[in-house]
Parts: sequence; structure tokens; C-alpha cells
Amino acid sequence: MNILNIPYFAGGLSHLIPLYVLHHKYIKKDKQIKNQFFVSNNLQNFLRHQGVECVSMDYFDGKDSLLFTEDQELMRKYLLTKQEEAFQKVQPDLIIEDTATSSPLIAEKKGIPRISIQRTGIFRSIDKKYRNQLHVHSLQKGGFTDKSDVFTITNNLNSERSINSDSEFLKNYNKPKVKIIPGIPSIECLPYNIADKDSYFYSGPLIVMDKPSKSLSTRLNSFLRINKNKPIVFITTGTVDKTPIASFIKHFVERGYAVITTCNTEINQSYPDSVFFNKLLPLHYICSISDLVFHQCGSGMYHYPIMNGKASLTIGTQCYDREDIAQRLQQLGVSGHIPHPDDNPNYWDIFIEKVNQFEQSRLVDDKMIEKLRIEIENTMSTFDMKEVIDYAIN
Repeated sequence: MNILNIPYFAGGLSHLIPLYVLHHKYIKKDKQIKNQFFVSNNLQNFLRHQGVECVSMDYFDGKDSLLFTEDQELMRKYLLTKQEEAFQKVQPDLIIEDTATSSPLIAEKKGIPRISIQRTGIFRSIDKKYRNQLHVHSLQKGGFTDKSDVFTITNNLNSERSINSDSEFLKNYNKPKVKIIPGIPSIECLPYNIADKDSYFYSGPLIVMDKPSKSLSTRLNSFLRINKNKPIVFITTGTVDKTPIASFIKHFVERGYAVITTCNTEINQSYPDSVFFNKLLPLHYICSISDLVFHQCGSGMYHYPIMNGKASLTIGTQCYDREDIAQRLQQLGVSGHIPHPDDNPNYWDIFIEKVNQFEQSRLVDDKMIEKLRIEIENTMSTFDMKEVIDYAIN
């Protein structure tokens, strides 16, 4: 069997890692499957070093500038052309994708079954009273505003240049033969009346259990020695979001915390002994040594504190896919949520109260964290990729 993997073209590692983990944990052991990834040259180098096969062509073919073009129609046509080329090279029996919303034109249109990584941002179930109509999907924020397949393609469906049959396929992106949810039922809740419920499979978090490099370990150990008597808070807003974070870092430092962060702010330089900054960090390891995790609730990120039995705070980013999960975690009692400054003028008072609750051991329910940790372990151990593939091709 030939499988073609297509991650979101501008998603970097965020939408590649779930496919990568699926391959290493579940697919590569089946010697009857040839599993190939369609990615840029830079990512090909990384994947091949890890023993992963890649389609022998570059997604951008030296045309990286298309990521920032204002000509959405040009980008759309280019993406579809390159994905068609990859299809012709691989001739897949199955397509597995993460946010590659043009994929129905090389899957359903050609009669090839498709497995899609889907998250709460697609099948929202949070009560409408918690929703903010001004929020957007996280793919519309950051350096790729309005450049994602999701919006570039679907926003052009009514264009006179669109072919009617293609438009119908694209409109059904959210309805692949099979959906893999990289989470657990208690957090990534399906709507009670969702159609084809049997086509949704929970895999548990598709994340990497990482470790720090030798050089990073040396730096961290030195920082931890200097701050050995301080509580540790890990602060991250991911690689894309630009929500202001400096004031939160400053508050923690002034309250006697040691801060480990992926956020590069001027405040970091003001407290060199109390703030450890690195653009990329091994999330599993850092969460394990932290007392509190303060994060943006990106897909995957929110699992790390639970898996390590840690309290957490989430910061609003005005992205409904993240906000829904943050609200759900707060409902479950395993995290506290601070709204985005532009959503609630009282955000700072809420933050101060949440920190006070943490310091008084009132922020989270430790028993619920343990319950969810066990659910994550059980979901990961019972997930059967062969069952998923069989469902897709039969």
C-alpha cells in the first residue's frame, strides 16, 4: 500500500509532528506500507535523517515567496498543481493529511480515501455562551494571515474561476472518510449530534516525548542552580502567536519565580538571572521540571502539563480553536484561563486572582488531572492505526 502524507504547507512542525508520530509509532512497523511525506526541502532533510521517506520534489521549488504573496488565487493554483504532481509520483492508495484543505481534489475527486487530523476548531462543541464571534481560527493569525489553505481556498469557492465540481469537493474538506482526533474524549468533545460518529478515532496526543540537547541541558542546569529555591513557571505562546506576554513574565519574576520561556521580550534582558529564554524548548521535559505552565493552548501543548501532573494557566489569543479548549480545561478544573487583553479589560485582575489560587493550591483539581492523565495513557495504548486504515479503505 502507498500512503501520501500532506501536512499544512505553511504550518512548520506543528502540523507535521502529528503525521510524523503516526508514522513512527504505528505505520512504519507494517512492511506492506510505503509511507511518504510531501514537504519542503528543509523538512525533507529533517525527515530523511529520521528514516522517513519523502516525495522527491520540493513543495515550493524555490518559490518560498509565495508564502507571503497577496495574490491568493496564484497561491491556490500553485498549491493544487504541486499536490497533483506529488499524487502522480506516489500514486497513493490512501492520503493522510493535517490541514491540507485542498486535498479533496487529489483524494475524493480521484476516489482515494482520505484520513484527516481534526481538532476542536473543526467540530466545535463548547456552549455558545463561551464563544466570541470576533475570534478567528489560529491559522488566520501570525505571519500567514489569510494565507492558509483553509481560508485561501474556501474564500474563493464562489469565484467565477472556480470549477463547480471542484468547489463541491473543497466544501466537503471537513468530511473525510476518517478523522483522527489527536486528543481524548473528555477534552476534545464531539457534538452530541455529530454525523458519522464511528468515523472519528481518538489517538491521544500525537506529540514528541523530547529531551534537551547536551548544550541546552548545560545551560538549563546552570539556570536551575542559580534559582534552586524558586518555584518554576514555564511560559510559552508557541511559534506564531503575538499576544503580549512581557507583563506576565515581569510579574512572576517580581514574585520570586524562575521563568523559563520561548517568548523573546525585552523583559528577559532586564532579569538575566531569573529568566531563561530559548526559542524552541523540549516541551515534555520543561513541563516536567516546572511547577506551573502558562501557555496559549495550542494543539498538543495543553497535553504536556496534564501528562506531567502540573497546574496550568492559559492565555486568550482570540483564536476560537484554542479558546474552546482553554474553556473546556477550566470547566474540568485542570487549568485557569486568562482572557486576551482586548477581550476583557479586567484580564489583569483575573490573572492576579488565578496566580493567587495557584499559590494557595486552589487553582486545579489534582484528582481530575490524574484522571485525565490516565485517560490519555489509555487512549494512546488502545489506538489502533490498522483499524483506522481498514475503516478508510473498506
